[in-house]
Amino acid sequence: MTLKTIFGTGPHVKNLPKGIKYSYIFRYEFRGFNRIMKLIPARFWHWLFVRNNYDIEIGYLEASPTRIVAACSNEKTKKVAWIHTEVKNRVRPFRGFRDEKEMIDSYNRLDKLVFVAHRARSSFKDLYPEITTPMTVLHNVNDFEQMYKLSNEQIPIQLSADDLNLCAVNKLHRIKGFHRLVDACARLKNDGLMDKVKVFILGKGNDYTSLKHSIEQSGLSDNIKLLGFDPNPYRYLVNMDMFVCTSYHEGYSTAVTESVALGVPVFTTDCSGMDEILDGGKYGMIVPNDDESIYEGLKDLLTHREKIKLYAQAISEAPRMTTQRLVDEYEKFFDSL
Repeated sequence: MTLKTIFGTGPHVKNLPKGIKYSYIFRYEFRGFNRIMKLIPARFWHWLFVRNNYDIEIGYLEASPTRIVAACSNEKTKKVAWIHTEVKNRVRPFRGFRDEKEMIDSYNRLDKLVFVAHRARSSFKDLYPEITTPMTVLHNVNDFEQMYKLSNEQIPIQLSADDLNLCAVNKLHRIKGFHRLVDACARLKNDGLMDKVKVFILGKGNDYTSLKHSIEQSGLSDNIKLLGFDPNPYRYLVNMDMFVCTSYHEGYSTAVTESVALGVPVFTTDCSGMDEILDGGKYGMIVPNDDESIYEGLKDLLTHREKIKLYAQAISEAPRMTTQRLVDEYEKFFDSL
C-alpha cells in the first residue's frame, strides 16, 4: 500500500503504520497551487506522481487527487474516488478541475464513487445525472479502540461539576461556523442564560484571531475558551456534557461520530450525515442550518437542561461502536471491485 499526498505536511504523517510507502508532490502548501494543478494536464501529474501500476487507485479527496486518479490509462487498474461533502449546487465545480466538463468527464472515467453519507450521494446524483459511475456509501473509519484508550488520559484543564460544559472540535475556518456559535452565545448571555456555561473550542486555523476578538468584544471571555490544537481531543470530549457543531457543511462528521462513541450527546446544524450519526435525533438535537435556529436550539437546551440528560441516556443504551465492523465493510468493498 502506498499513500501519496499533494503536500508533505500535516500532523498525522508521523503516525503512519510501518510498511506504508509514502510520498508527496509539494513539500509545503502554498497559494495558487490549484491554478498550477489545473494548468498542467492530469495525465502528466499521473505519470510524474503515480508512476507504478496498482491494482486499485483511490482519489480520497475531491478535486486534484480525483483528477489525477481519473487520468490513469491502465485498463486493469480499478479507479475509485471518495466524496466527503454534500454538493448543493452546480455554480462552482470542485476546485482542482479546469471546468465542470473536465470534472464530469473525470468522474465518468472512474469505476466507483464512494460517498461518506447517504444524503451526500443523493444530492450529488440529483445535481449531476450525467455522471453514471456506480455510487455507494461507506461511513468514515474511526479507530475507536485507540480513541477509547486515549479518552482515559487526564484532562489538562479544570472543569466544574456546577457548570454546563460544552465542547467544539474542528479547524477554525469559516465553513465550520464558529462565529455563529459565538454570536449565539452573545445573545444567550443577554438573555441571562450563560451563567455557569462553559464552551471549550479545540482547533487551530485562520479564524483564530477574529474569533478571539469576537469573544472578547462580546464579553464572553469567561464563557468561551479557545484551547488550540490538541492531538488528543478525546480526553476533553469524554468529560463534556454536550458537543456542539455549527458548521455550514459537513460530509460525515468525524468529531460528531467520536462524541457519540464516547457517550456525549450532540447539538448540531443540519448537515449531511448528522441524521445517520444521531439516529434521526435520538442522540442529540439537529437544528436547521441558519443563525436563528442555532440560537433558538441552544436557548431551548439551556432552558430545559434535562433534555441533554435524556440524549445521554439514549446514547448509553446504544451498541458500542467498533472499528472492525467498518474495516470489514471496506475490505468487502475493495474485494468487490
